[in-house]
Amino acid sequence: MNLRPFELFLVLGFGILGLLALGLLATYKPPADTTKVALGAVEIWGTLPEDAFYATLKPLLETQPSYAAISYTEKDPSTFDSEVLNALAEDRGPDLLLLPHEALVSYRSKIQPIPFENFPARDFKNLYIDGAEIWAMSDGVYGYPLAIDPLVMYWNRDILSSKNVLNAPKTWEAIVNDIVPTFVERDFNRNITLSPVAFGEYRNVTNAAEILSMLTIQGGSSLVSEGSEGRYIMGLNQTPDKSRAPLEAAATFYTNFASPSNPLYSWNRARPIDRDAFLSEDLILYFGKGSEARGIAAQNPNLNFDIAEVPQGAAATVRRTYGTFYGLSLLKSSDNKSGAYLAMQLIGGADFSKAMADYLDMAPVYRSSLSAGSADTYGRIIYTTAVVARGWLSPAPTKVDAILAEMVEDILANRQCPGEAADDAVGRMSQEY
Repeated sequence: MNLRPFELFLVLGFGILGLLALGLLATYKPPADTTKVALGAVEIWGTLPEDAFYATLKPLLETQPSYAAISYTEKDPSTFDSEVLNALAEDRGPDLLLLPHEALVSYRSKIQPIPFENFPARDFKNLYIDGAEIWAMSDGVYGYPLAIDPLVMYWNRDILSSKNVLNAPKTWEAIVNDIVPTFVERDFNRNITLSPVAFGEYRNVTNAAEILSMLTIQGGSSLVSEGSEGRYIMGLNQTPDKSRAPLEAAATFYTNFASPSNPLYSWNRARPIDRDAFLSEDLILYFGKGSEARGIAAQNPNLNFDIAEVPQGAAATVRRTYGTFYGLSLLKSSDNKSGAYLAMQLIGGADFSKAMADYLDMAPVYRSSLSAGSADTYGRIIYTTAVVARGWLSPAPTKVDAILAEMVEDILANRQCPGEAADDAVGRMSQEY
């Protein structure tokens, strides 16, 4: 195609302007006094509750009028991905996404990373707890970490104390050797009427994927790492020294509780959803997220429960649990990148992070906030648990959930042994990256 000189001049001019815009983003730093900055309209989409966002934002408006330009829209988790994709296709998408880390891989190509020249890796490490580093990829920071929702253990104080167990079990050995044999109840037909723990099945376990991830992480899994040329290395079923198969071990331990021939048999698919069973006092230990605490208390005000850190192996030298890390990500498609980037820094600050996390019964991700601790009934445990929480780079949460469900069902149906099922699951997950 031959261009006339004037047309060529226009093309080159627009090209130069585009490059300048990208350069400004890469080197942009907010002015010292953000109260005098006009952000322009900045729109955020996410799945966290809208009331939590605005309740946190309101008091900050008194000192930071710039926040008034920021709006947040809560989306249904089941339709979030399709809504975002449709909006981007129609050039009407938001500027920022408030994402769980599980969505990082699937949204990576749409996110504008913040280069390490602008946000040095050392500064990132110094600001945030170790688990939040999942947002720092090889080529930059893909989101400002905001809060973490760790997996904790809810326990029924009344049922445990009825047999002189006054504290929550701290080890898996205690659950296997003491809690299950002591508390499981079955009727004349061997139907389970009281379950100590809801492990083994998948469809009626609310946080089955998180529990399996937690057990795998505790087993020393290499999880998922970045390879060359944008590839991901799936190490979920191996340790760094390749001496163990942690996903296989996790699947074996987990499914033992739903195997009628196993002494640990205490859960099956005929049982209700585990959270409902806990609320009705038909389940002693419920593995749920920290953010569920207030909801459980509200649903059954008479339930005498508490929360504790998840058990660890008796010989474990490093404590671990699973956690969902939420972060603010800048979309490449934003028409207001400078304003959105500044909004990220304003909302991603320590004050907003702590206030919103506390509102949601999560934990902030700033080292300074966690070291100060929490005096809240549930916050103390959630804060201490957050420090040892980790996540992994899932290729697609919905697909991973289906793969893990099939892995569990294949083991219980004796279609595959745990080793074969775990290897098959890893292979299928690898194909999703």
